[in-house]
Amino acid sequence: MSMEERVKLNKVSLRTQKQKLGMYRRFLPALEARKQQFLMHLAIIRKEIARQEERLQKIMQNIAVWSSLYGDMGEQLKYFIEVKEVKASIHNVAGLKVPQLQGIDFKEPLYSYFATPASFDEVMRQSRAAIESRESIRLLREQEAILFEGFRKTSQRINLYEQRLIPGCRESIRKIAVYLQDQQAAAVGVAKVAKRMTEMSELKDVAL
Repeated sequence: MSMEERVKLNKVSLRTQKQKLGMYRRFLPALEARKQQFLMHLAIIRKEIARQEERLQKIMQNIAVWSSLYGDMGEQLKYFIEVKEVKASIHNVAGLKVPQLQGIDFKEPLYSYFATPASFDEVMRQSRAAIESRESIRLLREQEAILFEGFRKTSQRINLYEQRLIPGCRESIRKIAVYLQDQQAAAVGVAKVAKRMTEMSELKDVAL
């Protein structure tokens, strides 16, 4: 049984349907605004993902220049590119909680400048930059997934209001209004017949 078929054809139901229609119309602009917020933030995030991916590619190209030294540095370097903590905070974006990278802390073991190659610091710096960029991309993609899901659900709700709830209320209001008008017309017709019969009865009484 559809929503329209369950609606009672009376004045109380008419008032309820009008209230619902007004509520849906008030909610719709807020949902549209939220949908636009999601689109705006998604565009910003996707642009930042592209920027970070380009940055990571450049870093990897720089690292490739030092690739021949990784064999000599690798055993020692791994201790200096070990992540101690990925720091992230939660931000409210269009009503959703999304993670945002605040920085990365690396372990800082002591080492001798004289016991390492001259290029060690630069290789370490580039390697850490690559890890930071990789983590940034990971969290950005997590943001993108959360916001896209919010966009999808908001779009579904807008479609529900526009395609089902609002048209359903309008149709229910129309049916109830037509029914009440018919009832009123029928009541007027019955009253006229009753009046006419009363008048005829009074004329008969006078004639007698």
